[in-house]
Amino acid sequence: MTAKTALPLGMDLLHHLHLVAPDWPNLPAETEFVPDRLPVPADEWPDLALTWRDIPPTVLHPDRHLGARTDSLLRTDSLLHADGAPAPVALVSWAATPGARYGHGWLWRCEVHVITAALGEDGFNYDCPATSRSTTRDGARDAALAHVKTDHPDAAVPYLGRRQHAYRRWI
Repeated sequence: MTAKTALPLGMDLLHHLHLVAPDWPNLPAETEFVPDRLPVPADEWPDLALTWRDIPPTVLHPDRHLGARTDSLLRTDSLLHADGAPAPVALVSWAATPGARYGHGWLWRCEVHVITAALGEDGFNYDCPATSRSTTRDGARDAALAHVKTDHPDAAVPYLGRRQHAYRRWI
């Protein structure tokens, strides 16, 4: 990834994300997030309101060794604070794909940080490992969207762990 201008690093700036989407909202303050140990009841979860954000095909920082060129970011605009999602909840990339007819294909990857306490489970928080491929960009987008809606209905809840995940992943 090449950038013509470097952005200043800051605690509220998701540096690697803002290079490809300069108008993405800054990371909200910690006080705007719910502690992970205080799960929000399911009937209070905001609607996901998922939308795709197109970006120029870019090798993102986490994919620098794979060489995947990401061109779509899935975001939720309905967090309890006004700025929207702190980071994408999924992304779609064009990359070398083992077993693909022409050696390349469309990959999607979930970017949701799962808060197990929110789901009524004991355990720990983790980054969702779901990923798959498709022969078309729209197929990858549809699969990623279906995964987030089905497996992460609480993805719009602003848990503190999600803020930390966004910071860790995109700073």
